[in-house]
Amino acid sequence: VLFGMLAERLGFAILHMQTHFPDCEALRLVEGGKWQHVRVELEFESRSFVKHLHELDGCDVIVCWENNWPECPVEVIELKKVVRRLMGGF
Repeated sequence: VLFGMLAERLGFAILHMQTHFPDCEALRLVEGGKWQHVRVELEFESRSFVKHLHELDGCDVIVCWENNWPECPVEVIELKKVVRRLMGGF
């Protein structure tokens, strides 16, 4: 639900949510006002991606509450920081 509420603010348009990997297919607004198709995995912690044995080539972005995988080879959006920034730094 939180990702759905923040998706528009983050430049995403959700196409499809599902219960298997990847969790979400979306369009992402990129440079030049173009839309890029992305596969999004939703996790509470980014490192759970590894625990769940997901394939790196099946995901473009991990959206999580906490990024605890600093060396992650996939882009990570940490919602905890995004929410803080949107709320003015609280």
